[in-house]
Amino acid sequence: MRCILCERLSFKGICGKCLKRLLDEPKHTRILEGGLKVYSFFGYSAITPILHVKHNFWGHRILKQIASHTFGEFGKKFEFGEKVAAVAIDDKPHDGYSHTAVLSHALGSASIVPIYGALRAKNSVKYSGQSYEFRRKNPRRFKVSPKLKKFKYAILIDDVVTSGFTLKEAKDALAKEGLETLFALVLADAKE
Repeated sequence: MRCILCERLSFKGICGKCLKRLLDEPKHTRILEGGLKVYSFFGYSAITPILHVKHNFWGHRILKQIASHTFGEFGKKFEFGEKVAAVAIDDKPHDGYSHTAVLSHALGSASIVPIYGALRAKNSVKYSGQSYEFRRKNPRRFKVSPKLKKFKYAILIDDVVTSGFTLKEAKDALAKEGLETLFALVLADAKE
């Protein structure tokens, strides 16, 4: 196999040298309208090849590798007074697996419990490449699962934040059910 970034021979999808370079990139923070804080590990352009390969039949391996080094390490260091639900944005399987479920799974720790299928969109329109106006006119209309009733706090999980509209809508849906969203955690921020 070859590294998807530098094409050197590698036993993993991303070689050790490229992985170190990626992990050395500074982390990003953005505060969305309404006050939701979003932490991202990369700027979008830094991991574009990884985000594109997630749609291949072996993309889950690459995503799982990068998730364990980012979300996994974050989860190990995160401490909170009680259990917090990791809620993936619309974790329906696409391309044979759910991209957000892979990220949520990696985040699982003593303080963070991944809850699968907890926040599903009733509107399945694709947002990729669409304008903010399109996203605003076509809300996801999230349905919150009763699985979350035993939690007071949540962390929202997504792969990419663009306009932030989806995350804000998800936060509002959880708030209607009595859950406080501490912050959102995403792999990449498209607004670099």
